[in-house]
Amino acid sequence: MKNNSLIVFCLLIAFQNFTFAQSDINNYKYVSVSDRFDFLKTADQYQLNSLTKFLLNKSGFTVLDRLNSYPKDLSEDRCLLLDVSVEKLKGFLKTKLEVQFRNCRSEIIYKSEIGTSKQKDFQKAYHEALRSAFEYVAALEYRYEARQSSVVAKDTSPTLSAKAPASVEVSAPNKVPPVPEAPVVSSAAVVTSVPPPAPKAPQTPKVVVSQDEKNTILVKATNYGFKVLDVVSDKVLYTLHATIYDGVFIIDNKSGIAYQRGNRWVREYVSDSKIVIEPLF
Repeated sequence: MKNNSLIVFCLLIAFQNFTFAQSDINNYKYVSVSDRFDFLKTADQYQLNSLTKFLLNKSGFTVLDRLNSYPKDLSEDRCLLLDVSVEKLKGFLKTKLEVQFRNCRSEIIYKSEIGTSKQKDFQKAYHEALRSAFEYVAALEYRYEARQSSVVAKDTSPTLSAKAPASVEVSAPNKVPPVPEAPVVSSAAVVTSVPPPAPKAPQTPKVVVSQDEKNTILVKATNYGFKVLDVVSDKVLYTLHATIYDGVFIIDNKSGIAYQRGNRWVREYVSDSKIVIEPLF
């Protein structure tokens, strides 16, 4: 009997925490993701930052591109933005990741349950653990709900619980501090594993620029895969659509498939009953 009461009590606490987290997180309109998480050595290492942006978009969040100007309402109220980071936890024979959302005062308003993986390959392990953690983020069913006021009067403010930071705001600075430019990375750093397209909020494209001896190629991540353009002519060279297999893409208006082989993207198709593999770009 005591055990049953303890289980019910724990479930009630978990449900209450979930309700508070959902209510708090819905008061924020935008999220941003840094170019490098603290436990990584380089920007977007293992394409973990790109995957985080993709999963946030898939969960309904509006992810701001740090290369573009901030929206007008955000410049007037910096506290509409949440900074999203991924933290690595210690684990024996396991990769453990946790997703954290911080407000404009660097307070954690929500952190996911821990996502784990037993994969030995670093990229596969990080991707699997991150997707696992994002299952809890998706369960929040985020929807932005505008706050009535960003400032609460001292004489009329009600007693607030510790779980409601969104109702206590100070006036935001008029200007948003400058955001450092994201580093340029080669085409080899393009995400090689893109899940099927999500019907929810449009994805903020990640731009990757690659320079060879003759021309410049611009690769833009889309909500369906990638778009490859010639920078000089601004012409779309290829449109790549993600498949259910990681790193394998269908080329629009061309036969065969595309995938990354070493440092180059190649196209594989059948011609005269023979398999042909040739450079794509």
